[in-house]
Amino acid sequence: MKFPVGVDDVKLVQGRSTGLQVVCTCGCVNFNYLDPQDTLWKCRNCPQVFSHDFPRLLEGAVAKQKQAAAAVAAANPPAPAAPPAGS
Repeated sequence: MKFPVGVDDVKLVQGRSTGLQVVCTCGCVNFNYLDPQDTLWKCRNCPQVFSHDFPRLLEGAVAKQKQAAAAVAAANPPAPAAPPAGS
């Protein structure tokens, strides 16, 4: 993993809020959600900095997930509706 981290290094986590998760080289699992007050994201266990622009990293991860979901939907079109019974 290179620092600062990129979209491919993080996992998008959705729950009460949308955020990113990354495992640091020290082994610590770090989670961060969008906080416009602070753009710096660093490990809570060691001084490693993951990103200097967290909001943009989060936007990139969300866009990547949407693109992947669209690709899966395009590859698996919905099945045609079954004809009504008795026709």
